[in-house]
Amino acid sequence: MKCFSLFEMDDLIRSAGAERVDERASKKLSDLLEDKGSAILERARILADHAGRTKITKEDVYLAVNV
Repeated sequence: MKCFSLFEMDDLIRSAGAERVDERASKKLSDLLEDKGSAILERARILADHAGRTKITKEDVYLAVNV
C-alpha cells in the first residue's frame, strides 16, 4: 500500500536542502518510510495488545520507536 506520493517525498527532500531530486530518490524514501512505519506500527500494536487494548496510543508508538 502506497501512503506517500512521489511529490510529497520530493517536497520533503527539498525541504532538507536539496535543490534537485532524482525520482528514484523520492521512490526509495517513500519505500523506506513505509517499511519503517509498518514495523513501528506492528510493535505499537503488540504493545497495545499486551496492555489489553485494541486502540494504539501515542505512548505505544513512542515506545515502539524508542525501545
